[in-house]
Amino acid sequence: MANETTATTYATHSLSYILGENAVPANLPSLVVSRLANEVDIDGQPSTTFQVAVHNDLGAATGGTEGTAITTNQALSYASAIQGAVVEGALVRAVVTDNAVATKFPGLAGVAEAMQTLPFEQRLAVLQPEVDRLAAMCFEKFEDDHCNLLGGFSNSVGSSGVDLSAADIFSAIYTYDTLDASNQNRAMVLTPNQVDELRRDLAVSGGGLGGALWSQQIDASIFGAGGIPENGLLGSFMGIPVYQYSHSRRTTANAGADVAGALIAIGAGDPTMAGNPVGALMTVRKGGLKVRLEQSAAERGTILVVSLEYVAVELKDEHGVSIITDAP
Repeated sequence: MANETTATTYATHSLSYILGENAVPANLPSLVVSRLANEVDIDGQPSTTFQVAVHNDLGAATGGTEGTAITTNQALSYASAIQGAVVEGALVRAVVTDNAVATKFPGLAGVAEAMQTLPFEQRLAVLQPEVDRLAAMCFEKFEDDHCNLLGGFSNSVGSSGVDLSAADIFSAIYTYDTLDASNQNRAMVLTPNQVDELRRDLAVSGGGLGGALWSQQIDASIFGAGGIPENGLLGSFMGIPVYQYSHSRRTTANAGADVAGALIAIGAGDPTMAGNPVGALMTVRKGGLKVRLEQSAAERGTILVVSLEYVAVELKDEHGVSIITDAP
């Protein structure tokens, strides 16, 4: 809070303003990193685990001699099996008392009885604003779990305690190119302070090429970013899309001294299905958002439980390069 006039209690309006749609909505982080991952839904499957076999590079074949038999068999092995074991990744509970519900609908009698006997769909409609707030908490946790993977790739660029520079981005691109990644559809995912430091480096020092040159080029379109869209896409740099993920979800490293961005391959759909690009990250889930309502005599109200069953994992280490630089 800065200059807002605030109070610790809400007494000037009916409680229905809080529980209804008249309250000012909270500022919430966007889903950015999680949108760039492969996603598999195993709802209906008996197992909570999804495995992806990853082939290793068998190397180059050997040469031969005319008339000489080849007798050595090549083992057709795979490097590892990436396992996604679905858990209750996000889970939240709240209680809305019958009196609170009655306040939402002035003049309506028999609220307590109605909340016990109405069909699920009607009770959900009554409590939809509260369910939406709990759902937002689950989606924030969902995004956070994906953001936390950005600093864990084996290949990393940047220096602890040092601001991001254009040189770090060039190093990330070079490092990615050395990995022979099968997916060249890649994106940079950076924190707000990393984006700011990159802009300053290009505009002021110009990365050694002069700010005027960089700021007018189409492949440095992050200079002209206006409002940030919901998916976090700011523009591009060196022809690579630049996404900014939420400051509140930033992944820290080195005991909080640094933050983590990454250059990652963009995934889509089930990575085991032909034609789907294999990204750096993967989400395995069982169904979508689950909402459970239970009338509680002890609580004299309705218990709301909202959950997401999923796991976020690194799918292919060679499809990501961490970018570790100074925290703000």
